[in-house]
Amino acid sequence: MPSEMTLDVLLFIISIPVILKSSDVFIEGTSKLAKMLGVSDFVIGITIVALGTSLPELASDSYASYIDHGNIAAGDIIGSNITNIALVLGLTCVIRPLTVKHTEIYSGKMHLLILTLASIFILASGGIGRIGGIAFIIAYILYLWHSVRVYREIGVETIGKDGFIKNVSEVLIGLAGILIGARFLVNSIIGLSTALGVSEYLIALLLMSIGTSLPELSVSIQAARKGYMTMALGNIIGSNVANMLWIFGITAVIRPVNIASGVIVVQLAFMLLLSALLLIFKSTGYVIDRKEGAVFLGIYAVFVLVSIISGSNPTGLHQ
Repeated sequence: MPSEMTLDVLLFIISIPVILKSSDVFIEGTSKLAKMLGVSDFVIGITIVALGTSLPELASDSYASYIDHGNIAAGDIIGSNITNIALVLGLTCVIRPLTVKHTEIYSGKMHLLILTLASIFILASGGIGRIGGIAFIIAYILYLWHSVRVYREIGVETIGKDGFIKNVSEVLIGLAGILIGARFLVNSIIGLSTALGVSEYLIALLLMSIGTSLPELSVSIQAARKGYMTMALGNIIGSNVANMLWIFGITAVIRPVNIASGVIVVQLAFMLLLSALLLIFKSTGYVIDRKEGAVFLGIYAVFVLVSIISGSNPTGLHQ
């Protein structure tokens, strides 16, 4: 057991710089491709980057559902959405205040509406079955179509096509590094937590969600440092919608997930509160400043404490 824990610690330490460097390469490649193709940073962030950084959740949660552990998938998806706003966006805005264009406010409304409707459906249905999963997937495709149509030409800065192959290679290499690093990180966290006897749902809700959200954290921080603020925002919003509709949908299609509403209602309330605050902060002065970023971080700390104290009883989640 000690040797296994040592290996998990080493994997944890190694995976972080791998993800950070890969994210740096990935963000450079995607931003340049966006300009070459005449597509805005926001659209790239809300589609390609969001889907790319959500792949760890997709792979991990699909596998968890396949092996009849839907409680892990549910905890990871809800936990990741909370982590994306409270921790990822909070840290990003503390590092550099996020300036928001007026034309991007609508996406925040759509983001809140989608998460609210999906949460109501899950609570009312006691989970999500295969038909519901298919409906979620179709809704996500329509969301992508709408986003590209509305925001395609907002803030476009076209550059030449020189270096196209190089930029595509950077995207692929960066994405591969993110996925490999995230996989190592998730495995190490699960290994350590299992050795300590922590429940699956709590692991997924608090620890696994951080591991699978690390790509979003890395990409958003790197985007903020490089001045691609709309891409950072698009990444957060796009990842949350992808998690709730695309990943939850695929997970349910693989195997229906039944969730006792009493188990997840508190976490869903945190998720919707953060989504509403995101819309409010975006709408006031069109800047999410360092103080508002600190508010997100404070809410995340409360969320962690409440989840630990309540124990997030996993027995209410069953297949």
